[in-house]
Amino acid sequence: MQIIYLLLSVLILSACSDSNIQTSLASKQQMYSDTLIKAADISDDGHYSLISDNQQVCLWDNQTNTKKYNCLQGLEAQLIELLGISKTKRYFYTSNRINVHLYDLASGRLITVWTAGDNIINDIAMSDDESTLIFGFRSGQASIVSMKNNNITTYSPHRLDINSVSISADGTKAFTGSSDKTAVLWQTANGKELQTFTHASRVNHVVMSADAKVAFTLDAIKDRSFWLLKIGKKFSELASSIKFIEFNDSLFTHNNQWLLSASPKQKLQLWQVKDGALLGEWHAFKHQDKYRASVLTIKLIKPTEIATISSDGVYEVWPIKAI
Repeated sequence: MQIIYLLLSVLILSACSDSNIQTSLASKQQMYSDTLIKAADISDDGHYSLISDNQQVCLWDNQTNTKKYNCLQGLEAQLIELLGISKTKRYFYTSNRINVHLYDLASGRLITVWTAGDNIINDIAMSDDESTLIFGFRSGQASIVSMKNNNITTYSPHRLDINSVSISADGTKAFTGSSDKTAVLWQTANGKELQTFTHASRVNHVVMSADAKVAFTLDAIKDRSFWLLKIGKKFSELASSIKFIEFNDSLFTHNNQWLLSASPKQKLQLWQVKDGALLGEWHAFKHQDKYRASVLTIKLIKPTEIATISSDGVYEVWPIKAI
Protein backbone atom coordinates (compact mmCIF):
# COMPACT_ATOMS: atom_id res chain seq x y z
CA MET A 1 0.00 0.00 0.00
CA GLN A 2 2.83 2.41 0.82
CA ILE A 3 4.40 1.85 -2.61
CA ILE A 4 1.05 2.42 -4.34
CA TYR A 5 0.49 5.59 -2.32
CA LEU A 6 3.96 6.85 -3.26
CA LEU A 7 3.35 6.23 -6.96
CA LEU A 8 -0.03 7.96 -6.85
CA SER A 9 1.47 10.94 -5.03
CA VAL A 10 4.16 11.33 -7.67
CA LEU A 11 1.64 11.07 -10.48
CA ILE A 12 -0.62 13.66 -8.85
CA LEU A 13 2.29 16.05 -8.36
CA SER A 14 3.32 15.52 -11.98
CA ALA A 15 -0.19 16.30 -13.19
CA CYS A 16 -0.31 19.47 -11.13
CA SER A 17 3.10 20.71 -12.25
CA ASP A 18 3.84 22.97 -15.20
CA SER A 19 3.12 20.89 -18.32
CA ASN A 20 6.22 22.33 -19.98
CA ILE A 21 8.52 20.89 -17.30
CA GLN A 22 9.57 17.27 -17.73
CA THR A 23 9.09 14.88 -14.83
CA SER A 24 9.01 11.09 -14.52
CA LEU A 25 9.71 8.19 -12.20
CA ALA A 26 13.15 6.62 -12.09
CA SER A 27 13.50 3.73 -14.56
CA LYS A 28 16.14 2.05 -12.39
CA GLN A 29 16.78 2.08 -8.66
CA GLN A 30 19.52 0.22 -6.75
CA MET A 31 20.39 0.60 -3.07
CA TYR A 32 24.08 0.46 -2.20
CA SER A 33 24.13 1.41 1.49
CA ASP A 34 21.99 1.43 4.62
CA THR A 35 24.03 4.26 6.17
CA LEU A 36 24.40 7.93 5.30
CA ILE A 37 26.62 8.52 2.26
CA LYS A 38 29.08 11.41 2.50
CA ALA A 39 30.47 11.41 -1.06
CA ALA A 40 29.71 9.72 -4.38
CA ASP A 41 30.54 9.73 -8.07
CA ILE A 42 29.35 7.91 -11.19
CA SER A 43 31.45 7.07 -14.22
CA ASP A 44 30.48 9.01 -17.34
CA ASP A 45 29.00 5.92 -19.00
CA GLY A 46 27.09 4.88 -15.87
CA HIS A 47 29.02 1.62 -15.50
CA TYR A 48 30.39 2.30 -12.01
CA SER A 49 29.40 4.10 -8.82
CA LEU A 50 31.91 5.09 -6.14
CA ILE A 51 30.54 5.82 -2.66
CA SER A 52 31.90 6.66 0.80
CA ASP A 53 30.10 6.47 4.13
CA ASN A 54 33.17 7.76 6.05
CA GLN A 55 34.01 4.21 7.15
CA GLN A 56 34.49 2.43 3.83
CA VAL A 57 34.75 3.27 0.13
CA CYS A 58 33.06 0.89 -2.31
CA LEU A 59 33.11 0.66 -6.09
CA TRP A 60 29.86 -0.76 -7.46
CA ASP A 61 29.18 -2.19 -10.89
CA ASN A 62 25.83 -0.63 -11.78
CA GLN A 63 25.20 -3.15 -14.57
CA THR A 64 25.42 -6.22 -12.32
CA ASN A 65 24.49 -4.52 -9.01
CA THR A 66 27.61 -5.98 -7.36
CA LYS A 67 30.84 -4.63 -5.85
CA LYS A 68 33.79 -4.76 -8.23
CA TYR A 69 36.13 -5.81 -5.41
CA ASN A 70 36.40 -5.54 -1.65
CA CYS A 71 35.65 -2.09 -0.24
CA LEU A 72 38.49 0.10 1.00
CA GLN A 73 38.54 0.09 4.79
CA GLY A 74 40.66 1.29 7.71
CA LEU A 75 42.75 4.45 7.39
CA GLU A 76 42.33 4.56 3.60
CA ALA A 77 38.55 4.84 3.93
CA GLN A 78 37.95 6.88 7.09
CA LEU A 79 36.45 10.37 6.77
CA ILE A 80 36.49 10.33 2.96
CA GLU A 81 34.41 13.33 1.87
CA LEU A 82 35.74 13.93 -1.67
CA LEU A 83 36.13 11.38 -4.45
CA GLY A 84 35.85 10.92 -8.20
CA ILE A 85 36.13 8.56 -11.17
CA SER A 86 38.25 9.63 -14.14
CA LYS A 87 36.77 10.10 -17.62
CA THR A 88 38.12 6.85 -19.12
CA LYS A 89 37.63 4.86 -15.87
CA ARG A 90 41.39 4.37 -15.58
CA TYR A 91 41.57 5.94 -12.12
CA PHE A 92 39.57 6.89 -9.09
CA TYR A 93 40.63 9.19 -6.25
CA THR A 94 39.57 9.72 -2.63
CA SER A 95 40.31 12.43 -0.08
CA ASN A 96 39.78 13.10 3.62
CA ARG A 97 40.51 16.79 2.82
CA ILE A 98 44.13 16.42 3.95
CA ASN A 99 45.44 13.53 1.85
CA VAL A 100 44.48 12.48 -1.68
CA HIS A 101 44.79 8.82 -2.73
CA LEU A 102 44.90 7.82 -6.40
CA TYR A 103 43.91 4.24 -7.35
CA ASP A 104 43.89 2.06 -10.41
CA LEU A 105 40.19 1.43 -11.03
CA ALA A 106 40.60 -1.96 -12.71
CA SER A 107 42.44 -3.53 -9.77
CA GLY A 108 41.82 -1.20 -6.84
CA ARG A 109 45.60 -0.87 -6.40
CA LEU A 110 46.88 2.30 -4.71
CA ILE A 111 49.07 4.29 -7.11
CA THR A 112 50.14 7.36 -5.16
CA VAL A 113 49.27 9.68 -2.27
CA TRP A 114 49.44 13.47 -2.14
CA THR A 115 49.25 15.49 1.07
CA ALA A 116 47.90 18.99 1.54
CA GLY A 117 50.19 19.74 4.47
CA ASP A 118 48.70 22.52 6.56
CA ASN A 119 45.98 23.20 3.99
CA ILE A 120 42.44 21.81 4.00
CA ILE A 121 41.01 20.71 0.65
CA ASN A 122 37.49 21.94 -0.10
CA ASP A 123 37.12 20.55 -3.62
CA ILE A 124 38.91 18.45 -6.25
CA ALA A 125 38.54 18.01 -10.01
CA MET A 126 40.36 15.97 -12.67
CA SER A 127 40.63 16.94 -16.33
CA ASP A 128 38.88 14.69 -18.87
CA ASP A 129 42.21 13.79 -20.50
CA GLU A 130 43.44 12.61 -17.06
CA SER A 131 46.52 14.82 -17.29
CA THR A 132 45.75 17.22 -14.44
CA LEU A 133 44.22 17.40 -10.98
CA ILE A 134 43.24 20.57 -9.13
CA PHE A 135 42.88 20.90 -5.36
CA GLY A 136 41.03 23.96 -4.01
CA PHE A 137 42.01 24.95 -0.44
CA ARG A 138 40.42 26.87 2.41
CA SER A 139 43.42 29.19 2.32
CA GLY A 140 42.40 30.57 -1.10
CA GLN A 141 45.24 28.66 -2.73
CA ALA A 142 44.93 25.96 -5.39
CA SER A 143 47.38 23.21 -6.33
CA ILE A 144 47.79 21.88 -9.87
CA VAL A 145 49.04 18.29 -10.03
CA SER A 146 50.56 16.92 -13.23
CA MET A 147 49.60 13.27 -13.61
CA LYS A 148 52.48 12.76 -16.07
CA ASN A 149 55.38 13.73 -13.83
CA ASN A 150 53.68 14.12 -10.43
CA ASN A 151 54.76 17.76 -10.32
CA ILE A 152 52.71 19.99 -7.97
CA THR A 153 52.46 23.77 -8.39
CA THR A 154 50.49 25.96 -5.99
CA TYR A 155 48.91 29.33 -6.86
CA SER A 156 46.84 31.89 -4.96
CA PRO A 157 43.87 32.87 -7.15
CA HIS A 158 41.76 33.99 -4.15
CA ARG A 159 42.02 35.80 -0.82
CA LEU A 160 39.60 33.50 1.05
CA ASP A 161 38.36 29.90 0.91
CA ILE A 162 38.02 28.21 -2.45
CA ASN A 163 34.65 26.47 -2.23
CA SER A 164 34.38 24.90 -5.67
CA VAL A 165 36.70 24.03 -8.57
CA SER A 166 36.31 23.03 -12.21
CA ILE A 167 38.89 22.25 -14.88
CA SER A 168 38.83 22.15 -18.68
CA ALA A 169 38.99 18.84 -20.54
CA ASP A 170 42.61 19.41 -21.56
CA GLY A 171 43.68 20.60 -18.10
CA THR A 172 44.91 24.01 -19.30
CA LYS A 173 42.27 26.19 -17.60
CA ALA A 174 40.85 26.23 -14.07
CA PHE A 175 37.68 27.91 -12.82
CA THR A 176 37.40 28.51 -9.07
CA GLY A 177 34.74 30.01 -6.79
CA SER A 178 35.58 31.58 -3.45
CA SER A 179 34.27 33.17 -0.27
CA ASP A 180 35.98 36.38 -1.44
CA LYS A 181 32.87 36.86 -3.66
CA THR A 182 34.65 36.09 -6.92
CA ALA A 183 34.93 33.31 -9.47
CA VAL A 184 38.19 33.30 -11.41
CA LEU A 185 39.21 31.72 -14.71
CA TRP A 186 42.96 31.11 -14.83
CA GLN A 187 45.69 29.17 -16.61
CA THR A 188 46.95 26.06 -14.85
CA ALA A 189 50.44 26.35 -16.40
CA ASN A 190 51.32 29.63 -14.68
CA GLY A 191 48.36 30.77 -12.54
CA LYS A 192 47.68 33.72 -14.86
CA GLU A 193 44.25 35.24 -14.31
CA LEU A 194 42.13 35.37 -17.49
CA GLN A 195 38.76 36.59 -16.19
CA THR A 196 37.30 37.54 -12.80
CA PHE A 197 33.57 37.51 -12.07
CA THR A 198 32.36 39.48 -9.04
CA HIS A 199 29.31 38.33 -7.03
CA ALA A 200 27.10 39.74 -4.27
CA SER A 201 28.23 37.11 -1.74
CA ARG A 202 30.49 34.08 -1.41
CA VAL A 203 30.59 31.82 -4.46
CA ASN A 204 29.57 28.33 -3.34
CA HIS A 205 29.50 26.45 -6.63
CA VAL A 206 31.11 26.73 -10.07
CA VAL A 207 31.21 24.55 -13.16
CA MET A 208 32.92 25.10 -16.49
CA SER A 209 32.16 23.37 -19.79
CA ALA A 210 34.75 20.87 -21.00
CA ASP A 211 35.75 23.22 -23.84
CA ALA A 212 36.09 26.18 -21.42
CA LYS A 213 33.63 28.27 -23.45
CA VAL A 214 30.83 28.73 -20.90
CA ALA A 215 30.53 28.50 -17.12
CA PHE A 216 27.96 28.68 -14.36
CA THR A 217 28.33 30.23 -10.90
CA LEU A 218 26.11 30.13 -7.83
CA ASP A 219 26.60 32.38 -4.83
CA ALA A 220 25.06 32.16 -1.35
CA ILE A 221 22.21 34.63 -1.91
CA LYS A 222 21.01 35.61 -5.39
CA ASP A 223 23.57 35.30 -8.19
CA ARG A 224 23.08 32.19 -10.34
CA SER A 225 24.67 33.15 -13.66
CA PHE A 226 25.84 31.73 -16.98
CA TRP A 227 29.00 33.30 -18.43
CA LEU A 228 30.77 33.50 -21.78
CA LEU A 229 34.29 32.90 -20.56
CA LYS A 230 36.25 34.30 -23.51
CA ILE A 231 34.75 37.77 -23.17
CA GLY A 232 33.86 37.60 -19.47
CA LYS A 233 30.19 38.49 -19.94
CA LYS A 234 27.01 37.14 -18.33
CA PHE A 235 24.44 36.03 -20.91
CA SER A 236 21.70 34.43 -18.79
CA GLU A 237 20.74 33.30 -15.29
CA LEU A 238 18.51 30.63 -13.79
CA ALA A 239 14.87 31.54 -14.32
CA SER A 240 13.92 30.83 -10.71
CA SER A 241 12.54 33.03 -7.94
CA ILE A 242 13.60 30.56 -5.25
CA LYS A 243 16.02 32.06 -2.74
CA PHE A 244 19.19 30.37 -1.49
CA ILE A 245 19.58 27.78 -4.23
CA GLU A 246 22.19 25.11 -3.49
CA PHE A 247 23.92 22.65 -5.84
CA ASN A 248 26.00 19.64 -4.84
CA ASP A 249 26.97 18.89 -8.42
CA SER A 250 26.30 20.13 -11.94
CA LEU A 251 27.50 19.66 -15.53
CA PHE A 252 27.01 21.06 -19.01
CA THR A 253 25.60 18.65 -21.60
CA HIS A 254 24.50 18.48 -25.26
CA ASN A 255 27.09 20.93 -26.62
CA ASN A 256 26.56 23.30 -23.70
CA GLN A 257 22.83 23.69 -24.38
CA TRP A 258 21.77 22.22 -21.02
CA LEU A 259 22.90 22.30 -17.42
CA LEU A 260 22.11 19.38 -15.12
CA SER A 261 22.11 20.06 -11.38
CA ALA A 262 21.95 17.98 -8.19
CA SER A 263 20.44 19.56 -5.08
CA PRO A 264 20.63 18.94 -1.32
CA LYS A 265 16.82 19.09 -1.35
CA GLN A 266 16.17 15.77 -3.10
CA LYS A 267 15.94 17.43 -6.53
CA LEU A 268 17.71 16.94 -9.83
CA GLN A 269 16.97 19.54 -12.46
CA LEU A 270 17.55 20.25 -16.14
CA TRP A 271 18.11 23.88 -17.18
CA GLN A 272 18.30 25.52 -20.59
CA VAL A 273 21.54 27.49 -20.75
CA LYS A 274 20.55 30.19 -23.24
CA ASP A 275 17.79 31.60 -21.03
CA GLY A 276 18.00 29.69 -17.72
CA ALA A 277 14.56 28.09 -18.21
CA LEU A 278 13.75 25.02 -16.11
CA LEU A 279 13.12 22.13 -18.53
CA GLY A 280 12.88 19.18 -16.15
CA GLU A 281 12.69 18.35 -12.45
CA TRP A 282 12.81 14.99 -10.67
CA HIS A 283 12.84 13.90 -7.03
CA ALA A 284 15.26 11.30 -5.71
CA PHE A 285 14.18 8.42 -3.48
CA LYS A 286 13.96 9.26 0.22
CA HIS A 287 13.49 6.89 3.15
CA GLN A 288 10.25 7.58 5.00
CA ASP A 289 12.03 8.01 8.34
CA LYS A 290 14.46 10.64 7.02
CA TYR A 291 13.97 14.38 6.71
CA ARG A 292 15.40 14.63 3.22
CA ALA A 293 17.72 12.98 0.70
CA SER A 294 20.55 14.98 -0.78
CA VAL A 295 21.45 14.27 -4.42
CA LEU A 296 25.24 14.06 -4.25
CA THR A 297 26.22 13.52 -7.88
CA ILE A 298 24.64 13.61 -11.33
CA LYS A 299 25.74 12.33 -14.75
CA LEU A 300 24.29 12.16 -18.24
CA ILE A 301 25.07 8.50 -18.99
CA LYS A 302 23.20 8.42 -22.32
CA PRO A 303 21.72 11.24 -24.43
CA THR A 304 18.32 10.44 -22.90
CA GLU A 305 19.28 9.15 -19.42
CA ILE A 306 20.42 10.83 -16.20
CA ALA A 307 22.00 8.91 -13.32
CA THR A 308 22.23 10.07 -9.70
CA ILE A 309 23.30 8.87 -6.26
CA SER A 310 21.66 10.22 -3.12
CA SER A 311 22.85 10.50 0.47
CA ASP A 312 20.67 7.44 1.19
CA GLY A 313 23.02 5.38 -0.98
CA VAL A 314 20.49 4.96 -3.77
CA TYR A 315 21.59 4.84 -7.42
CA GLU A 316 18.82 5.92 -9.81
CA VAL A 317 18.43 6.36 -13.55
CA TRP A 318 15.98 8.86 -15.02
CA PRO A 319 14.66 9.08 -18.60
CA ILE A 320 14.60 12.49 -20.28
CA LYS A 321 12.89 13.55 -23.49
CA ALA A 322 14.66 15.00 -26.48
CA ILE A 323 14.12 18.76 -26.70
